[in-house]
Amino acid sequence: MIYDYHVLLGGTAVLIGLLAYGLYFRTIFRGDTKPHLFTWLIFAIIDGTVFVAQVLEGGGPGSWIFLLSVVENLIVVILAVRWGEKHITRSDWASFLAALAGIVLWRLTNDPLIAVTIAVGINIAAAYPTFRKSYTRPDEESITVWAIDVVRFSLGIVALVTLNITTALFPASIVLLNASLVGMILYRRRQLAKR
Repeated sequence: MIYDYHVLLGGTAVLIGLLAYGLYFRTIFRGDTKPHLFTWLIFAIIDGTVFVAQVLEGGGPGSWIFLLSVVENLIVVILAVRWGEKHITRSDWASFLAALAGIVLWRLTNDPLIAVTIAVGINIAAAYPTFRKSYTRPDEESITVWAIDVVRFSLGIVALVTLNITTALFPASIVLLNASLVGMILYRRRQLAKR
């Protein structure tokens, strides 16, 4: 019966992800959201890494969310080429190169926990371009997808069959990172509206 509970939560997290990204894609097509290519490309690579690490550590249905995320992130990468952020700064490049260096470090380890720990650092570096862009132009980023991701990755943690630091660290870091992004965007929108 415990397994059925995990399947239900994992399936719910996947359905929430499909809804969130359906809404996100719509905002991209309307021109309301301009995703940063660097962020989403690294997200796709890292989510694939974490998916494999979670499967190896017995994550079960809690891992499904990362498999879906890889597909969603790759779609955003494709869309970002045409409709995404075009202003790439030196700090964006530095963040992107740091994330790539982290991937090389990950490839050098055979330890899933070390891989996931490195993935957390890479994810933070990958998120920097989106944070930078969203700070200066908060209306060009969707709050909905990031807020829904807080919920779905929280469900993903609870859906993990094997709950340990290796399986839970990365989704927990996503919850904190996404909640921070939502808070920053809301703050900046209010701040800019007062001007």
